[in-house]
Amino acid sequence: MRTACVALLAAVALALPASALASSSVQIRHVDLSSFPLVRVTALAPAGTKPTLFENGHGAPFLRARQLGSAEALVLAVDNSESMRGAPLREAKRAAEQFLGQELRASGTGLVAFGHVALPLTRGGESKADVAATLRQLAPDTQPGTSLYDAVVASVSRLERISAGTRILVLLTDGRDKGSAASLQQAITAAQRANVVVYAIAAGGRADSTTLATIASSTGGRLFGAHDVSQLRGVYAALGRELDRTWQLSYLTQGRPGDSLALVVRDGESKTALRLTVPGGNGGAAGPIPAAHSSTTAAVIVGLAALLLALAGASLIRRRRTPQISRLLSPHVGRQAQAEAKRAESARFAGLLTWTEEAMGDLPGSGRLEHVLERSGLKFRIGHFPYLALAAAFVLAALATALGAGPKLALLVLLLGLALPYVVFSVAGTRRAKAFDRQLPDVLATVASSLRAGHGLRTALRAVAEDGSPPASEELRRVLGEERLGRPLDEAIGAMCERIGSEDLEYVATAINVQSQTGGSLAMLFDTLSETVRERQRHARKVRALTSMGRMSAVMLICLPFGLAALMTLISPSYMAPFYKTSTGHILIGFCLASMTLGGLLLKRIVNVRY
Repeated sequence: MRTACVALLAAVALALPASALASSSVQIRHVDLSSFPLVRVTALAPAGTKPTLFENGHGAPFLRARQLGSAEALVLAVDNSESMRGAPLREAKRAAEQFLGQELRASGTGLVAFGHVALPLTRGGESKADVAATLRQLAPDTQPGTSLYDAVVASVSRLERISAGTRILVLLTDGRDKGSAASLQQAITAAQRANVVVYAIAAGGRADSTTLATIASSTGGRLFGAHDVSQLRGVYAALGRELDRTWQLSYLTQGRPGDSLALVVRDGESKTALRLTVPGGNGGAAGPIPAAHSSTTAAVIVGLAALLLALAGASLIRRRRTPQISRLLSPHVGRQAQAEAKRAESARFAGLLTWTEEAMGDLPGSGRLEHVLERSGLKFRIGHFPYLALAAAFVLAALATALGAGPKLALLVLLLGLALPYVVFSVAGTRRAKAFDRQLPDVLATVASSLRAGHGLRTALRAVAEDGSPPASEELRRVLGEERLGRPLDEAIGAMCERIGSEDLEYVATAINVQSQTGGSLAMLFDTLSETVRERQRHARKVRALTSMGRMSAVMLICLPFGLAALMTLISPSYMAPFYKTSTGHILIGFCLASMTLGGLLLKRIVNVRY
C-alpha cells in the first residue's frame, strides 16, 4: 500500500506544472543560440503576465514575445506500437482528443503515428475535427518496433509545412526507440533548426524517460510522466496550463562570438537572471559564420596575396638582373620579334573565337544574340559572349559566397551573372539608338545642304561620315563601305535601319526608296525629312513630359512592395518568415507578382502614347 502511494505521488508530481513545484516567479527554461545572432529564450511566467527581456542591462533589441499556448502549429505524435495495444492506446487517444478539443488557438494541427515506422496521418490544411476523426480511427501496429526518433523528424517536417510561426510537438510514447533510421542527435538537430518546442509524455513505467527528457530540454520543452495510463487526461490538462505560462522570447543580440551575455527576464514583480557565453568558431552553437569572416576564406585571401607578392618580387628581381644596355635596346632590337609574337597570340585567340562562333551557330537564339551585339556598337564578337558570361557568373557567385549567401541565393546570383553580358549589350544598344535619333535631324539637314550645293548623295553621306560624330558617322561609314563592295545603296541603308532599330530612321529609308522610284528634288526631300523628324521628336518629348507622372507612379507602385518586403525582412525576419517559408506565403507571393505584372502592363498601356 505504501509503495502504491509513493508511485501515485510521483505521478502527480510529474504531471503538475512548474508553478506547483516552484514559486510563481518567472523562470528561464532554455536559451537557443543555434540561429545566432537570433537568440530564443524560453521562459515561464505567472499566468496572465507577459515577461520582458533585458540583455546586459538594456532592453533586448527587436524583442518578440510569443506565448506557446497561442502556438500557430501543433502536432500530436502518438505511439501506436504493439506495446500500446488495448487500454493504453484507447486512453491515449481519448486524452489526446480531449486536449485537441480544448486547444482552440492553434491555427494548424496535425497527427503523426509511429510504430515500426513513423507515418504522418494528416495534411497541412486539415481542420481539428478531421485530425480528431483520424485520431479516433488510429489502430495499433501489428509489427514490432518503435520509431521514436523518426517520429520527431516526421513531425518537424509536418510542422514546417503547416506554419512558420510558433511550433509545438506533443510526443507520447510508452517505450524506447527501436528501429529508427534517424539518430537521437539528428532528431534534436531537426527540431532545433525548425524552432520546434517538444513536450514529451512518458506513459507507463517502461518509457525511456531519460531520452525523452533530453529531447524536451534541448528544445525548450518539458517531460511529463504518467505511470498509469488513466492519468493521461490529467497530464494533457497540466500540459495545457504549462503552455499558457510559457513564452518564447526572440531577439537579435548585440553580442559577438565569445562575448558574455547577462540575460534578465522580468514579469513586473519578479525577475530571474542567467549569464552565458556566446560560443565562437564555425562549429559552435552560434551558427554558421559567413565565409567572408571564416578562417578558410582568410587563408585563401592571404595565400593569393602572398602569390601576387611573390610574382611581383620575381619580376622585379628578373628586371634588376637584366643589364641596363639590354633594357635600353630591347624596344628597338626586339620590336619585330615582339610584333610576331603578338600576331601569333592574336591568331591563336582568333582561332578560339572562330571555333566558339561555329559551335554557337547551331544554337537557337544565336541570330538574336548577334543582332544585339551588332546593335550595341561595342567591339566584341559573338564568340566573346560565352566567356564573358562565365567570367561574370564566376565573379558574382564567388562574391555572394564570400559574403555568406546560401546555396540557393548563390545559384540565383550565378544565373544572373550568366545573363549579365546580354543585359549590358542590350542597354548599350538602346542608348546607342537613342543617340542616333538625336543626331538624325542634323544629319538630314547636313545632307540636304550638300545636295543643294550640287554634290551627289554619296558625296553628302561621305561628308557626314568623315566630319560627323558617332554613332551616325560610324553607321554611314559602314553603309558607304558596303556600297563600294557592290551592295546597292538602298539595301545598305535598310541594313542600317535593322541594326539601329530606330522608327525615325525607318521612316527616312522608306521616303528615300519612294523618291528613288518616283523622282523629284532630293534636297527638298531631305529638308522635309529633317523638319518632320525634328517635329516627331519634339512631340515625343512633350508626350513623355505629360506622362511622366503616370510613369513615375507605375515605377513607385511596382518597386514599393519589394522595398517594403526587404525592409520588413531586415527589421523582423521572423515576422516575414511565414511569407517566405509556408505554402500559403508562396501562393500569396505568386498572386502579388501576377497582380503587379497585370497592373504594370495596364499602366504601361495607359502612359504609352503612340505618335
